[in-house]
This record gives sequence, structure tokens and C-alpha cells, in this order.
Amino acid sequence: MLTVALSLLLLALPASAHDTKEYTMLLKEDGVTPDGVSSGILVSTDSLFFYNVDSREEVIHRVLIDADGDGEFEGVDDMATAWLSPSCELDENDDKVDPNCEVTELVLLDPSNGLLPGNISMLHQIDHNQSLTESAFTVSFSADQHTVPDNLPTGSEEEQSEDNDLLALVLMTSLAGIVILLPRLMGSTEDE
Repeated sequence: MLTVALSLLLLALPASAHDTKEYTMLLKEDGVTPDGVSSGILVSTDSLFFYNVDSREEVIHRVLIDADGDGEFEGVDDMATAWLSPSCELDENDDKVDPNCEVTELVLLDPSNGLLPGNISMLHQIDHNQSLTESAFTVSFSADQHTVPDNLPTGSEEEQSEDNDLLALVLMTSLAGIVILLPRLMGSTEDE
């Protein structure tokens, strides 16, 4: 009974949460689609899902990430995806022939991964027949804050009174159950 009462209390508390998401970034012949992410869409704990969909032969893509915001993309604190191929050759057991071959990569947007909330500069590189092209884009994300809104709808005073009455009834019933069951439980342990 006590567990039920506590569960009901917890369910009654409002909170806003964010389900983590993977935001897909397609790596194509003409660049990244979308060509950036504006603020208000992603938060920390979300991820960027980079996917090479460029089907030309001998083409690979990667994304360099200026994690420290110094304008350089290959510094000690910066990150890069692996070179991503359009596909990976498989053997007869459906295992990759080249274990380093990748088509996709997931990058977690989070301080634990070295990325602080704000605007992150990225550089999309395409290597096609040993010719390298680059294009810059920006991804914005904010901190994932779970807050209880201050201006929750309260309903009428009559509804609040009914809710309080129900809560009081549940609590009283729980206490009565404890008072009735506790002596019986204590008595059964003394008999042993």
C-alpha cells in the first residue's frame, strides 16, 4: 500500500524530459544534407548520425569537428569521423572484408565526448580519385536541462480540492493498512 501511495505521488509530480535522438546528416556528392543545424533542435545527449550516401566509385567522406573552437580542425582536442565509404565489401559470412570500412558514424553531442553546448564548426571532406574538396558547416546544440515548469496549469479550486481529497484518502488508506498489517507481521516473527 505504501508503495502504491508513493508511486501515485511520484506520478503526480510534473517534469519535462527529453528523449535522446539521432539527427541524420547525409554525406552526398554535393555536400552535407542538411548543411547545418540551427539552435533549438539538438541538446547534449543527442547524436549526429553521419551517413555516406554518395554512390560514386572511389569516394570517401569524413567530418572534422573543431571541438575546442580555435578555428583549427586537426588539433589535439578536435575530433574526426572515420573515412566513410558508400558501402563495405562483405565475405561469404557477411563479415566485412576490411574491418576498418565504415559507412556510418555516430557522434555524441555531450561534454563527456569533448563537445560543449553552443555552435560547433565542422568541415566536410570528400576524397574522390585523390582529389580533396572541403565545405564548412555549423551545428548548434544546447544543454539538456530537465526542469519543472513554473507556470503549470492549475485547474479550478474545486479540481484541486478533489485531487487533494483523493491524495489524502490514498495516504490514509495506506497508513491504515500499515497499522493493521504491522502487528500481524511482528507477531509472526515472534512466534518463530
